[in-house]
Amino acid sequence: MTSRIGTRTMEVMDAIRQRMADRRLSPGDRLPSIRRFASTMGVSPSTVVEAFDRLAAEGVIRSRPGSGFYVSGA
Repeated sequence: MTSRIGTRTMEVMDAIRQRMADRRLSPGDRLPSIRRFASTMGVSPSTVVEAFDRLAAEGVIRSRPGSGFYVSGA
């Protein structure tokens, strides 16, 4: 059984993947800030952090310390 937090994390990950599929996010684009994306998605910032961390581990996005998260190249 998936926890509620895990489900919300997956929702955030899916939203980012969908934006990439719809070409609203392209390689090199900066993702919204954690707080802004949390507000948009109606989740806590820690949920967005978890989603971003998982996507970064998968190589979908990358972190630039002090600058934010960016969509990885193709």
